Amino acid sequence: MNRDSFLHNAAQLTAEREAARPRIAALRGTVSHAQDEPVPPSWRNAGFVQELITAAADMLETDARESLCMAQLALAITTSLPHNSYPLPIQAQMEAFVWKEIGTAHRFLSEYDAALRAYDAALRSVRRTSVLAHDEAIIELARAVALSDLGRHDDALALIAQTAPVLHEFGDGSRLHQAALLKAIVHQRRGELAAARTTYEELVSLLEGTDDLHTLAAVYNNLGQVCIDLGQPSVALLALQHARALLEALDMPAEQTRTNWVLARVLLSIGQYANAINALQSIRAQFLSRGMSEEAALVGLDLIDASIATEQRDRAIALTEQVIAEFTAAGLNERAMTALSYLHDLVPTAAEPRRIVAHVRLYLEELRREPTRLFLPLDEPSP
Repeated sequence: MNRDSFLHNAAQLTAEREAARPRIAALRGTVSHAQDEPVPPSWRNAGFVQELITAAADMLETDARESLCMAQLALAITTSLPHNSYPLPIQAQMEAFVWKEIGTAHRFLSEYDAALRAYDAALRSVRRTSVLAHDEAIIELARAVALSDLGRHDDALALIAQTAPVLHEFGDGSRLHQAALLKAIVHQRRGELAAARTTYEELVSLLEGTDDLHTLAAVYNNLGQVCIDLGQPSVALLALQHARALLEALDMPAEQTRTNWVLARVLLSIGQYANAINALQSIRAQFLSRGMSEEAALVGLDLIDASIATEQRDRAIALTEQVIAEFTAAGLNERAMTALSYLHDLVPTAAEPRRIVAHVRLYLEELRREPTRLFLPLDEPSP
């Protein structure tokens, strides 16, 4: 592409994006209905698609399902554009980032198979041309996050090692920090807590004073969780409060809710049950309002645990029934239903019900990464 062509395309895309912004702003909250209607001719351009991708990314934290609908509308428009409407690099990059945004929305919704399929489609698009190496590295890093969530840590680390030199070559310091953060998360998930804490603390030193507040918030959040597991609740609380303040400043309510959840679990671990219950009830309601049923179920288990700890077994039983009903309505993994039914049956009479709650909670967390994992009762369930 020569200089004149580049400038022409840049001017065209700028004009298309400016025209698209008010129309896309009007779509917020109604985008699912727009998918059922014919695409207006004025929407069929790359600028409109790029603005849809931006809008999908912006709403990911507040409403992942709506973000997914926005990205899917962008895909529908992209596939309807006449062949050779734009130079190949623009077309390939546009398709790739539509698929990437679809993948990330699915990941936020714990729909990991769909997320990985979308990331694979993004890679196929970006590899149609040889000039998008940086974009390919960005997509591979997003895919590494999903692989780590699924417990495929070696695969995630391999992608990080593959993408880091490319990110360094393009001077993408922010994503290099994200790659380092993901390596620390892998340490944490493998139970290598001291190594994880050291890496998180190194990242805090690197990021303090920079404008990469999103990554810094994530580092503080994970540092707090590691310190909980290391039996250092006071250090954990301080780190989590830093994370929450940053996320509030960044206007990232979904991530702020996740951080509040970890804070509530700290309160639960140190016996501040009344405060923990109040926080968990609010957090659970927020997850349910965003359609994040699996997160809401796990918060429900924390509430069940707190209810048992405060001698409210009837409340614990009612909460278990409520979580089962929500899982059923959402059509989620039937294996989770087996575990929850097991919990429901044993909570009324078990001598150590909190041990059963912890067992079921661990299983549900693992089930998100391994959807075919079988549920096994405790070796010697309490009578």
